[in-house]
Amino acid sequence: MWRRTAPAWVLVLLAPYIGEFLFGNTTLSMAFSYLIDAAMYGAGAVLVREVARRTGRGWPTMLALSLGYGLVEEGLGDMSLFNPDFAGQHLLRAGNLFGIGWPWWLFVLTLHVVWSMGASIALAEALFARRGTAPWLGRVGLTVTAVVFAASIGIMQAVFRTGFANFPGYRLSAGQAALTLALVAASVAVAFAFRRVGHPTGTGRVPAPWLVVLLAAVAGGIFQIAVHILPGGWPVPVFLALYAAGIVALVRWSRRTGWSARHRFSPAAGALLVYCVVGFAAQPKHGIDLLGQVFFATLALVLSGVAFRRLPVTTQS
Repeated sequence: MWRRTAPAWVLVLLAPYIGEFLFGNTTLSMAFSYLIDAAMYGAGAVLVREVARRTGRGWPTMLALSLGYGLVEEGLGDMSLFNPDFAGQHLLRAGNLFGIGWPWWLFVLTLHVVWSMGASIALAEALFARRGTAPWLGRVGLTVTAVVFAASIGIMQAVFRTGFANFPGYRLSAGQAALTLALVAASVAVAFAFRRVGHPTGTGRVPAPWLVVLLAAVAGGIFQIAVHILPGGWPVPVFLALYAAGIVALVRWSRRTGWSARHRFSPAAGALLVYCVVGFAAQPKHGIDLLGQVFFATLALVLSGVAFRRLPVTTQS
């Protein structure tokens, strides 16, 4: 049983590690939160991956489901999409239009789609490349994972409604809850609108995997810098341009026969490189936390290297 479910357990550990610790938002001295994060990030990532793979679908479906995950966590869990005083940072003021702080919405949801879920799932699948795209859990395991995830979101909402430290208590309005659920439903509908995984049949050249890694890292770096240096709503057009360029490039390349398993992992590897740098700037770190961040970044580089070695050079579904 352990050998069959090992990839799922690894993903449970990878998702909070990448989403919180490698990102630098949670430091080594706060390692006690790892289990709590694993119940949410880890269970969420496993659900996203298993639902997509069980239905014979691939990355477009997983990324759409990852958006749904982000909406659940940030809309229903910690409610950062609506709380104007979240962490005392007033994140919704910049670029607010129709009551939505667009720079924060796009920024935080992209963090979940690309890094917390996307990069975590890609790394776990690459580390267990021999298992292919087969499901990792049975029905019982999938049900337990869903219950754990739902419970973690419920507990998170209860904590953030009460408030703690510099997080003032906040309660969702009926309209905010309804909007979140509608957007989650739309994300799920889009996820299953994508067709099942097939083999690439197009002709034409594709860039080398190392170049895809580099391009992804550059795009991720621009994304991270834009939200910190551009005022008001100006990050939004930058985000939209990056989304468009990334989607067009990946769709075009992935349809060609030269697009291999290593190519598919390359965008995630580039994203991980960005977090290796961002993790040191997320918040000031000294002493054990600085050493911890060095360890987190080193581990990401080692795991990425191992993943590349385990992936075949030839194409696969």
